[in-house]
Amino acid sequence: MKYRQLDTIKSIQPGKSLTGTRTLRADEEHLLDHFPRFPVMPGVMMLEALHQAAIWLVRSGDNFQTPLVLLREVRSVKFGEFLAPGETLDITAETIKTDGDFTTIKASAKKGDKVTVSARLIIEKCKTGDCDRIGTDEEVRRCTEEQFQELFGDDAVNLVKDSMQTT
Repeated sequence: MKYRQLDTIKSIQPGKSLTGTRTLRADEEHLLDHFPRFPVMPGVMMLEALHQAAIWLVRSGDNFQTPLVLLREVRSVKFGEFLAPGETLDITAETIKTDGDFTTIKASAKKGDKVTVSARLIIEKCKTGDCDRIGTDEEVRRCTEEQFQELFGDDAVNLVKDSMQTT
């Protein structure tokens, strides 16, 4: 993932809610063009932070069993404050509706007490479509779980496991 938009997961209730953070660093490549004299995080990258939080929320809800989690629709996007290098987004994602393989998530990111971006995201869980004997779904599922561990460490993995045991 070239543009990882979550640095940490602070809390997670698998399939229900997730909070995380993202700090904008001054040396990020996209800041060279956005904007040279007034570097700020592009709005699309703030929206991507919400998207990535939503994906990890949905994946954790079934203990990483679904190989693909796709963004199908974004609604009610609102942008507020700019985010400059050194500032941190506090990101929240909350499931508000599940209908079959589709999940609606309300997500927002704040800088302090000011909203930088908010949206509703429609996420779909699905398989790759490859036949089972090839093993693509299982390989993607395994890689996704490993990626979660690499990105967020044992603490986040333990949050998911602990939550799965208490539900």
